[in-house]
Order: sequence, then structure tokens, then C-alpha cells
Amino acid sequence: MMHRTSSHPRRVARGFTLIEVVIAVIVLAISVPPTLNLMDSAASGRVDAINTTRATLLATSVLEMITADLSSNDPSLGFDALADAGAYIDTPNTGLDDRLESILEPYLSAGFSYSVSIGTLVSNDGTVSGNGDENIFRIITVRVVFPSASTASYELPVSVMVSAI
Repeated sequence: MMHRTSSHPRRVARGFTLIEVVIAVIVLAISVPPTLNLMDSAASGRVDAINTTRATLLATSVLEMITADLSSNDPSLGFDALADAGAYIDTPNTGLDDRLESILEPYLSAGFSYSVSIGTLVSNDGTVSGNGDENIFRIITVRVVFPSASTASYELPVSVMVSAI
């Protein structure tokens, strides 16, 4: 009886050796943790950049409202209303805080806060001049405090100099 031999060579399935597997595990163990740290840092930086943009938008919105108030004919608004900062900002229903409520809600719920400070009359260089006629400007500063992914929080001050002119 003749045995038939196949013309196809026998294929031997070759797997990984134990040494190859151990080397692969060591390479992964060394490379994966730094990669995860880089990804975490990148995500934190992205969150901080987004929150900084949001804080800038909030400060700009508040300053735009104040700038619009300067040209208002309403007796409770206008440049002269800035002389009594407390009344201008805090008066119920007509104060700046109440008028900004709908704009502020998304920011406040995200952990943002803001404050407005209105300076005394100054000259065009930002200092009080000995000549009272030169003191026709006010410096308004909006400070926005917002959460950070990398530290406790950031503060973004934005200032503008305004006048009745």
C-alpha cells in the first residue's frame, strides 16, 4: 500500500514565545503611564482654555451693558449714575445685577462669579489730577473668578476707562 504524500508542505502555526510576551508587557508598562499623564494634562489645559474664553465673554458682556447704560436717557443710568456705584449695581429690578440676571445664569451655575468696581473720577492717564476739570473719566473693572481644572480657580480682571464725552 502506498502512502500518498501531499504536495503541500505542512504549515506549523507559530505563536509568541514567553520572552516576546514579557518584552511586550514591559514596553507597554513603561510607555502607557506617561502617555496617560500627557492626555490628562492636555485635557486640563483644554478645560482651562475654554473657561478663560467663557470668563472673557462674561466680562465683556458686563462691560458692554455698562457701556450701553452710559448713553441711556434713563435718569437712573448714564455716566452720572456711576457716581453711586452701590445704587447703580444693586438697586432691585433696575440695578446692573438684576438686569444681567438672564445673561449670568449659565456662568453662575458653572461656578463663575464676578464683581464690578467703579473708580473715582480720574484724568486721561488714570490718576487724579490736581486740575479738577481734567478728572472726567472713570475706570470700571470687572473681575471674573472661574474654576480651573489644574488649580483652585483663576481670576480675570478686565478694565475699561469711560467718560461722559
